[in-house]
Amino acid sequence: MKTRFFLLILVLSLFVSFHASGQVVFYADFEPGSKDAKPDAGVNDVKNYKPENAGTIWAADDFEGGKLGGKKSMKQTAEGCGISGNTELPGLKNFTDGIIQVVFSFGDDDSFGVQFRRKGDDKGYIAVWGYNETAAVLFMSLEDGCCPSGQCLDQCGCENGGKEIESVPHGLGGGLDQTNAVAYLGRVEVKGNNVKVWYMKLDEVDDLFAPSEELGDPILESNKATNKSAGSVGVWHESWGMGRIDSILVTNANGFDIDAKGKLTTSWGAVKAAY
Repeated sequence: MKTRFFLLILVLSLFVSFHASGQVVFYADFEPGSKDAKPDAGVNDVKNYKPENAGTIWAADDFEGGKLGGKKSMKQTAEGCGISGNTELPGLKNFTDGIIQVVFSFGDDDSFGVQFRRKGDDKGYIAVWGYNETAAVLFMSLEDGCCPSGQCLDQCGCENGGKEIESVPHGLGGGLDQTNAVAYLGRVEVKGNNVKVWYMKLDEVDDLFAPSEELGDPILESNKATNKSAGSVGVWHESWGMGRIDSILVTNANGFDIDAKGKLTTSWGAVKAAY
C-alpha cells in the first residue's frame, strides 16, 4: 500500500512539473552543463548571440544578484550610444503571442529591453525597463522610429514623453544600484493587441515560472500592439555597459499553464481520499 502511495505521489509530481513548463519554447540560463536549456544547449553559448550592431559585445560572466538568477550570465561589455541595439535570440523567429521574461542587473544608468514580433528594422515592438536615467517602463513601436541601431532613446525621441506608445514610471526610486548587486525580473505578456509589462526586484519573486496573475498588476498595459505578424524576439539595450542578462525565457501563446496548481490540489485531494 505504501509503495503504491509513493508511486502515485511521484507520478503526480512529474505530471504537474511537465504540465506547468510544457509551454516554454526558449530558455537560456547560461549555466555550464545545464539540462534546462531549450530548445537545446546552444542557447547557453554566448557566441550564438549575434548583435545587429557590431559595437555590442557579449561575453560570459558571473551573475551576482538574486536568489533565482543562477551563477552565470551574458554580459554586455561595451559602452556608448553608438553600440546600442538589438540582439536576436538564436532560432526564435516566429513569435506572435506568449511571454518573454528576462532576469537582469545594471552596471550603469541606462535602459534594457526586449523586442518582439520584429520583421526587419521598422516592424515590431519594444518593451523597455528604464533605470536611473529613464525612470519608466516604456512600450514602443519600431515603425515609429523607436529606436534605430546605434542610438540611445533620447536620440531617437523615444524617452520621457516622446514617441512612445505608453510610458509609465517604474516606481523603483532614484539612485538605484549600478554595481550588478541587485537583480530584476522583467516580463512581457503578449496576447493579440494587448501587451502587459512587469518589472520588479528578483528577490520579490518566488517562482520564475509563476503565472502572471501571481506577479500582481503589471506596471504597464497597452492594447495598441495592432501589428500581429509573427517575428523574432531579441534583447535590446542602450549604451548598457556591464549590464548582465540571465534566465531568458519565452513561451508560446499558451503561456504558463495556470491550471497546474489547481490540478495538483484536486489530484492530491483524490489521493488522500483513496488512502
